[in-house]
Amino acid sequence: MGTRHTGALALMAHQPVCERTRSGRYEVVHVIYCQSLSPIFLGESKMKVFSQMKKSHIFLLFSAFLVFILFHPYVKTPVIEAGPNRRTPIVIAVEKVSPAVANISTERLISQRHVDPFFGSRSELFDQFFNDFFGQSQKQMVERPLGSGVIIDEDGYIVTNEHVVSRASKIKVRLSDGKDFEATMISSDPVSDLAVLKINSPDPLPYVKMGTSRDLMIGETVIALGNPFGLENSITTGVVSAKNRIMTFSSQYGDIKYDGLIQTDALINPGNSGGPLINIDGELIGINAAIVNQAQGIGFAIPVDKVRQTLVKLFNFRELNKIWFGAQVEERDDVSKGIMVSSIESGSPADKAQIKIGDYITRIDTKEIQDILDFEKCILKKNAGDKVYITINRGGRKLTVEVKLEKAPLASAEKLALEKLGLFVQDLTPPLAKQLNLWWVKNGVLISGVQKNSPAAEVGIREGHVLVYVGQYRINCIEEFGALLKIMQKGAIWEVGIVWSDKFGEHQGYARIKIR
Repeated sequence: MGTRHTGALALMAHQPVCERTRSGRYEVVHVIYCQSLSPIFLGESKMKVFSQMKKSHIFLLFSAFLVFILFHPYVKTPVIEAGPNRRTPIVIAVEKVSPAVANISTERLISQRHVDPFFGSRSELFDQFFNDFFGQSQKQMVERPLGSGVIIDEDGYIVTNEHVVSRASKIKVRLSDGKDFEATMISSDPVSDLAVLKINSPDPLPYVKMGTSRDLMIGETVIALGNPFGLENSITTGVVSAKNRIMTFSSQYGDIKYDGLIQTDALINPGNSGGPLINIDGELIGINAAIVNQAQGIGFAIPVDKVRQTLVKLFNFRELNKIWFGAQVEERDDVSKGIMVSSIESGSPADKAQIKIGDYITRIDTKEIQDILDFEKCILKKNAGDKVYITINRGGRKLTVEVKLEKAPLASAEKLALEKLGLFVQDLTPPLAKQLNLWWVKNGVLISGVQKNSPAAEVGIREGHVLVYVGQYRINCIEEFGALLKIMQKGAIWEVGIVWSDKFGEHQGYARIKIR
């Protein structure tokens, strides 16, 4: 504006601007410039310009000034609203889903201790053992990785990648409205690279509806949401580039193999991991998982149908809360009918309540049941001894039965450990712990022998090691170990956490073991 003012003043210095301007509108504008600026810059010799103004011009200027002063407080600034053409399906989908996107930050306490080089330093879950006795003498540092997640339930269950939250000593979640939460780990599966977190809120939380990946189309528009590079609530758009990709990625945890992946050109950057990939209807179709280094527009997501299958295991109430219902269920194509009972355990709570094979469970208490995930989440909230009211459809008849949940019976851990892992095991007692110089280990499962050529032997587990973690679960005794052994499927890979002591000191380690 300074340059524009200087030119106007130069012009006014050489000619009577107000007389030469024919348009009344421009004349008023020029007069305003003259009144405000010329007395300062032109001096007294140029003030004669104003004597040539017509009286009518002065009157018009004065009237306009009065109108502005009197009515200015009542002039409302027009509200600018986005036109209907700008509210595209992408905008609508993002507005629908973004409140349920979790920006995840973690803290990892890294301690420098002696670890057997055969084992990977996979987790810091053993800190509780060492910190009680050796924590002050260890050098420690804190890492603060970032990631994303998505709320899938109004109760605050969040799905993310396992690699986002592994080894975390503290997990914090921030939502798009700025609210912060402390999150707890419910369970995780390093093989599928998925984990479930839980945040608690007094009010129901926004969540994303889970869609399906069965009907994905090549070229279909998709949207990736998350926390790339710590930039909260970011989105990128693209299309489905390919389906059913099989990729193996090297990581600090070893090679992770993904199959059935969705490939997309929607940019997935570090920090997007664990965030949702949604379709144009705002439905969850995948969990962002990986990118190809040194490539642009090549990202991958775990399809939502595979996510749902894994969540059924991660929400397994029998494994997590040791609850016994006693009925196996399966899904049918028509979800409006509920889930079908496929088998009944003799003497179980379901058997005692006279639930039969072929019944459809449609409701538990007041919660409508449409799939197995609904069923698992609902029972997970209960405890042994609680009563639940099951609404079933039996041949078109609607019935409600009362089921009293019980503590899950435990399998013979010794037998299963030998069959599936090749381990001879027993409870770690205080005298045994002292004898093995493991006086700082309160509870665990002692390995008293290892079969040759067994899965355990192949990964280097030896007699005298003590199992303290299986997966993400703390193992205190053989009974708890047996409960997990019972659900281990042939060919599955489980991580086991071990501590031991020798002449070099105290050790911790992790091993990935394949179930036979």
